[in-house]
Amino acid sequence: MEGRNDLRSLRRLKFGGEIIILNRGISLIEFSDTLARKYRRVILLTDFDAKGCDLEKRMNQYLTGIGVDIDLYLWNFLRKNVPVKTVEELPSEYERQYEKELQA
Repeated sequence: MEGRNDLRSLRRLKFGGEIIILNRGISLIEFSDTLARKYRRVILLTDFDAKGCDLEKRMNQYLTGIGVDIDLYLWNFLRKNVPVKTVEELPSEYERQYEKELQA
């Protein structure tokens, strides 16, 4: 996860559990090493724009390279099926879709 607003967005959608924000104060390799020391499996969720896709690819390479199992199901599903470019937009899109269903 990339930022604090993303964290708030996921909590609004009732995502539980530990959510780790990518700390821009350290390199991706250092961040990956820190994750690998604590976790054997992670769900990776970056933004869905070009920058987020690049970050997903790099994080995936680093983490799998050091033995962490990466779950990209949610990221791939959202990227293909939800018309948003950022994690931060997810709650608004969910509310739009929910309202649409209520009116149908």
